[in-house]
Amino acid sequence: MGSNQRRARWWRIQPYLGGGRNEALDLELEMEQDPYGGPVPAVPVPEKELRRLRDEARRHGSRDGSSGMYDEWSLATGSRPPYLMMLDARCRQVVADEEVRKLRDAHRLDQRIAAAKQDLKLYEERARRTQERLATVREAEERLERMLDGAPEEGGTGAGRWAEATRSVGRRRAGAAARALVIALFAGVELPIQYATFLSFGESREMTWAFVLGTVGAMMVAPHLAGGWTRRLCVEGRRSVLLVTTALVALAWVTGVVLLASLRTDVLFAPTVDSVTLEKAASAIEGLGLGHTTVTLLFTALLLLSGVVTFSFGYLAENPYAAKLADVQRVRAKLEKSLDRAVGERDKNQHLVGLETTLKERHAQRWEARIAARASTFEVCSALYLQAVAETMRNPAFTESASQWLKTPAL
Repeated sequence: MGSNQRRARWWRIQPYLGGGRNEALDLELEMEQDPYGGPVPAVPVPEKELRRLRDEARRHGSRDGSSGMYDEWSLATGSRPPYLMMLDARCRQVVADEEVRKLRDAHRLDQRIAAAKQDLKLYEERARRTQERLATVREAEERLERMLDGAPEEGGTGAGRWAEATRSVGRRRAGAAARALVIALFAGVELPIQYATFLSFGESREMTWAFVLGTVGAMMVAPHLAGGWTRRLCVEGRRSVLLVTTALVALAWVTGVVLLASLRTDVLFAPTVDSVTLEKAASAIEGLGLGHTTVTLLFTALLLLSGVVTFSFGYLAENPYAAKLADVQRVRAKLEKSLDRAVGERDKNQHLVGLETTLKERHAQRWEARIAARASTFEVCSALYLQAVAETMRNPAFTESASQWLKTPAL
């Protein structure tokens, strides 16, 4: 805030300052820009300020009474003494200042109620949208729970055979670790076999390992995915979009098994060259008396065994609908919390809007009482002033005229 703005603000608030720091005014200035802060609480005039005004009235009364400016007829003419005229002027100034604060306070109350009305519409709309989303999520949750209970998926023709209890996190991790270990063992067996097969291609070491790792990975991942998709087909039925994909992956895997087994057999039965005579010699496997078909079936069975195991792991894996259900339940819990907050804010603003008339009536009554209290302070000071004058003059006639002039008993 610049110096000019601070100076302007100071001159604007100076009439409200008595002598020291006014904490109520500080609070008013902080809340002036805040429509949610509500009306400024009306604090009474500090007792120190009241004592100062009363002492000042007594002091002036004693001084004026001893100065000889009054006699028993001074108040009979209906004129007001100078000090009482000054008190009347100060009273009018204080009342005018309080009226200004009353108007500013009423304006702030209107702002708060207007903000509450605006927020009421906002939170009503937010609560409505949240309820709609929550209803959709709850429908999805109920559908998944029915499927987990054995009912087929909507639109599916399967028997819904994934009705199984969701396993704990520890059991899921232990099962995943066991499956990974078994798959790693099969991969460890196939790696050297495939390496020996692709080494005969005469490619570089990097290219050979690229063939080996790609082939072994595909032969392990393909049946595992096919197993999981086959399990889903049991629930979704033949109309599932995974039917064609599963069939293509399974066909590609079987084709790979046959080709890899034949390739490995051809490599084993390939003739070798004697390093001394440079003549072709029979392969070592021919000395075992094994035929070409037998060796091909052996490697086919080995590849099929590893594929069936990974297929079974995919087929017997945890129900994916259980994971979906957990995700849906987390979303539902989050939406419920959001709905509770929106409903709470909506009800709070609705309550405030409903009290608009009552708040305005109480606001007017409170400020009228405050202004009357501030004005009565100067009436008391006027009485104390005349009392001090009468005590100093010690004239019964002046005391009687002062009592009639105030229309109240002398204090």
